[in-house]
Amino acid sequence: MKDIGKKIYKSSSLASIKIIVLSVFFILLFNAYFQTYSDPMFKSMGDLSMSGVIAFHLKYPHELIIFFCTVLIPCFYYTFIRSTLFHEKGMVINRGLPFFNMVLNYSQIEYYEIIHSKSLLSVRVRETEDDYMFSVKDMDRVLAIFDQNDIKGDLGSKAKGDKASHLKLVMIIIAIGILISIIQYLGLVRVIFR
Repeated sequence: MKDIGKKIYKSSSLASIKIIVLSVFFILLFNAYFQTYSDPMFKSMGDLSMSGVIAFHLKYPHELIIFFCTVLIPCFYYTFIRSTLFHEKGMVINRGLPFFNMVLNYSQIEYYEIIHSKSLLSVRVRETEDDYMFSVKDMDRVLAIFDQNDIKGDLGSKAKGDKASHLKLVMIIIAIGILISIIQYLGLVRVIFR
């Protein structure tokens, strides 16, 4: 990793994205809980209480492990860990998974553009002419960091709400949630592991 100095600002996921991801998580958690009641092995245990559900999943942990790997870990990552980090000499744009991180020195950035006046920025890299878009919580703080490093940009005269990208992300999250819910409902995990 390039030496980009001490961290000076962290911008995590937007609150609206966190709410959507956590909502999908809780819907899938309740779905998994209620699907346990339709499992013939659970019915044969005889204890239909909450403690019976916990005991069942401890005895047969495969569904619980798959739920944690496919739902809990990604939800936790995208709501609390994923972020854009601004350092003294550069920034780290987290593009999904840790090995996709994009480290940019401020000297590599040709200019920035405000896509949404409160939450979305784009930077253009000099050498590759690539544009990278990321969300920020405090636009003024990020613009001050760019100004201190003599990065020129569009201050929002053409700033527009990019609702299409936000809507696409919401639709992807909901589609994945529906897919996992259908897999849970059909009991495909039980079929695979039994």
